Amino acid sequence: MKISAKQLALVTFTGLLLAFHHAAYSSSNAMPSPEGMVLVSAGEFLMGSTQQEIDEVKKEFGGRALYKDYPFNAEMPKRKVNLKAFYIDIYEVTNRKYQEFVKQTGHAAPQSWGGGAYPADCADNPVLYVNKEDAEAYAKWAHKRLPTEEEWEKAARGTDGRVFPWGNTFDSGKAATADSDFEFIQHGFCKVDTGNKVGVAPGDVSPYGVHDMAGNSREWTATLDSIHKDMAVIKGASWVDLHINARAAHRESVPVEGRSHIVSFRCVKDAE
Repeated sequence: MKISAKQLALVTFTGLLLAFHHAAYSSSNAMPSPEGMVLVSAGEFLMGSTQQEIDEVKKEFGGRALYKDYPFNAEMPKRKVNLKAFYIDIYEVTNRKYQEFVKQTGHAAPQSWGGGAYPADCADNPVLYVNKEDAEAYAKWAHKRLPTEEEWEKAARGTDGRVFPWGNTFDSGKAATADSDFEFIQHGFCKVDTGNKVGVAPGDVSPYGVHDMAGNSREWTATLDSIHKDMAVIKGASWVDLHINARAAHRESVPVEGRSHIVSFRCVKDAE
């Protein structure tokens, strides 16, 4: 049976109309991200570092005494990892938010809070001196969880394997690290127990819109060390770290009971 040009045009128009209606319906019914979180879509991303990248880092930092025990090779190989979709906090958990948790649950406040209260001018700084158990307790209270190492890294670097959240070249003007200008250090280096306000480095933004994944503070993940189960993987750099730690592939294992002036956390939530 032959189809006339007029009939063909009608079929084509109807198909386009249905497609447009479906797209509009899907868009209008898409679940909005939870407050303060962004969606990291499902799919593959490039995780880790290549041998060439590790060789370059070793050439720059390997001879320094501070990095004689740095686990360079633990970042290899660079490989594809497939993850389900999830939501992640845009910023690290702040003192203000953690205080709500402390008040409602009776959980112990961080040791750096004098009299159980954070410094008045540090409400929007990341909460510090929290161990993995503290971070997990907060996450549970907030109906969230800690990110796995893989989730954290994908949220930081996107899918293309970039070295830093913004690209492959370090820029000291983008992230709050020890390489940075003092404009990112709220009180100067002498104020070692507060960190910097979240989002103070406007260039430290990942492809998904997540802030402070290269600098400000290191962060807990849910991932335990493959050999020492009393240790967990932390990611990211703090304001006292050089940019070797600011690379998205950076990983170190620390005792799960440890509390530090440079370690904080953020949470994730499964996307149904």
